[in-house]
Amino acid sequence: MPKSESNSEYEKLMQSAFRLASKGLGYTSPNPAVGVIIVKEGRIIARGYHKRPGDFHAEINALNNAKEDVTGATLITTLEPCAHHGKTPPCADAIISAGVKKVVSATVDKNPLVNGKGYEKLKSAGIEVIEGVLADYAEAFYASYFKYITTGMPYVTIKFAQSIDGRLATKSGDSEWISSQESLKYSHYLRKINDAILVGANTVRKDNPQLTTRLVKGENPVRIILLSRGRLNPKARIFSDAAAQTFVVTSSGRKLDKGFSIIPVAKNRSSLDLKQLLKKLGKMEITSMLVEGGAETITSFLNQKLVDRIEVCVAPIVIGDGINAIGNLGIGKINKAIKLKKVSYSKFGPDIIIKGTPVWN
Repeated sequence: MPKSESNSEYEKLMQSAFRLASKGLGYTSPNPAVGVIIVKEGRIIARGYHKRPGDFHAEINALNNAKEDVTGATLITTLEPCAHHGKTPPCADAIISAGVKKVVSATVDKNPLVNGKGYEKLKSAGIEVIEGVLADYAEAFYASYFKYITTGMPYVTIKFAQSIDGRLATKSGDSEWISSQESLKYSHYLRKINDAILVGANTVRKDNPQLTTRLVKGENPVRIILLSRGRLNPKARIFSDAAAQTFVVTSSGRKLDKGFSIIPVAKNRSSLDLKQLLKKLGKMEITSMLVEGGAETITSFLNQKLVDRIEVCVAPIVIGDGINAIGNLGIGKINKAIKLKKVSYSKFGPDIIIKGTPVWN
């Protein structure tokens, strides 16, 4: 790379910084995952990323990892440096003290405590700031963090596997396994990068799932069971394996057997008030949640318009009469159907995964 970096070279460096940031996914919450690269005279002299909440931020790790004096260097960061005192001192102050001459950032930090203040502090110290390199990618990368930090509620992703004809299971309820091993591993990756995973009580009763990240390296998410009616078996694996914190969500005032950790919420007609649940989860510093099913639970989140992302794994099989992936949404005309934007496709083994963001009217 030449000594004078061009915009295309900044983009390449930013891509590398995002790869570093990705190492922190699933570990840094409620903080964002951030990656930093420091360049001097056309050479990368330092790299760093945020590893865990309470630890040094990515900027500080990069400065500490520098192989030489960073005076006059350019710092590439995936997110605006902070300018406030939290569990650690402001990163903007450390960058100024180190003598960095230029900061290239992907996006502003929408945290109200930051939100441009980091840029202002750097500029006031005479540091050149270039904003918005790979901004669209950054917006997607930080979607869950941005939603949480601005609304206080977690980012909700619905993920399920279905047959070509839209079935979650056969008529008898058999669903093991619709998707391939490759798709299943990807599902476990999604569990890793989300703070929590939620399923309905019927899924626990029928499948006795573990809801862990056992197929990938990473921490298990908090497990949340939605119980609108009926009972749960206290001997189910999720209540006895101690693999992760497990909570049961049920209507306020309802009493359950001892041993369950309860999150009480109000009931809206026949279903639980999921928005109230999201607000309570936000106060628990859960910034992102994966909803894996079953059909009744998926339908409830869609009916209450509380879904931020949908990922559907379509397996190349046909079941015929069986259990629909999604129930009644009250849609009578095609033009009222829930549309997805920012749609992308991935292939895992023989399966296709369709991903997108629902557009709510």
